[in-house]
Amino acid sequence: MDFLCSTSLSLSHDQFTKYMKNSNLFLLVTAAAAALASCNNHASYTIDGTVADSTLNGNLIYLTDMASGDVLDSAVITDNKFHFTGKADTAFIAALQARPYRMNLIVENGNISVELGETDKLSGTPLNDEMSVFMSAIDSLNNLFIAKQQEIVAKGLSDEEAAAEWNKLQGGLMDEANKVLSKYFDRNNNNAVGAWILANWGLEPEKLDSVINLSGDVLKANPLVKEMMKQLEMLKKTAVGQMFTDFTVEQPDGTKVSLSDYVGKGRYVLVDFWASWCGPCRREIPNIKELYDKYHDKGLDVLGVAVLDKPEDTQKAIEEMQVVWPQIINAQHIPTDLYGIQGIPHIILFAPDGTIAARDLREEAMKEKVTEVMTAKK
Repeated sequence: MDFLCSTSLSLSHDQFTKYMKNSNLFLLVTAAAAALASCNNHASYTIDGTVADSTLNGNLIYLTDMASGDVLDSAVITDNKFHFTGKADTAFIAALQARPYRMNLIVENGNISVELGETDKLSGTPLNDEMSVFMSAIDSLNNLFIAKQQEIVAKGLSDEEAAAEWNKLQGGLMDEANKVLSKYFDRNNNNAVGAWILANWGLEPEKLDSVINLSGDVLKANPLVKEMMKQLEMLKKTAVGQMFTDFTVEQPDGTKVSLSDYVGKGRYVLVDFWASWCGPCRREIPNIKELYDKYHDKGLDVLGVAVLDKPEDTQKAIEEMQVVWPQIINAQHIPTDLYGIQGIPHIILFAPDGTIAARDLREEAMKEKVTEVMTAKK
């Protein structure tokens, strides 16, 4: 069908008269014409949806491209319904959002039907039907996880016993989750559903690289996957043992500051990529301060790099939390892109020569690693 959609049928009058005498060819041309007509019928998409909450009537619902983050279209919710139409040259992953509701779907040519509510529903095209089946499997797993959590709470265990049960539960459910993800990815490893699964799987870089390499060309060309491949390259360049990648940021006062102003100067440097609005980032500050107070005089420096944040908000947070180590402010996406950072806080320990000693350090693991290298330094 795809071949027919892209094939041009052009015959002279004499050729047409001659070929029509051949009944088999007549059937072929007739079938081709029907196929082309079918292609034209599905040269665009429609998204017809309903919203359970009538208080959203009159509000806008947005269609957003997940790869670029761009809002592609908006529609007014009327009588609990909304409608989008457009054309998708290739299927892509999008999100529908009308707070508090949000749903992911595959935008592909055809008639797509969605229901937003306590239980979302998605159907109408092949990829969305598959997406719906996959999401149902994930929802079932989440429900099982919640039920098991409640069972642990109901037992009235001690903190130590509850922690052991919790760790056991997490391990078992992670195994089950990987089985579900693997199953649905294997049957969608060359389409947009597979791209969505891959983007949410959380595979280690080495495993992710292997999975992408074994996937089809359509999946590799998906914008989300292309961005993941780009991040993989950055992770390889900034892996443990690699020399630091420098960057320069203009500060609010107009001066320019580089990572190389601090790293590679003969001392260990703990670099905290953070933002003022990030709760986990703020909770990590006391742990970093503990290490700074303990080891700064023994050869450890600390550097904060504020990303994805407004400079004035960063400055306010620095004052509120009484952060005393130097900061590179207003770095935005520059370091996160260079280091393949997907979430913050992201803390990297650089060795005295500028190589990366450890990355993605948090809490006790960070304290243990810093203590290890500072003790060995003696």
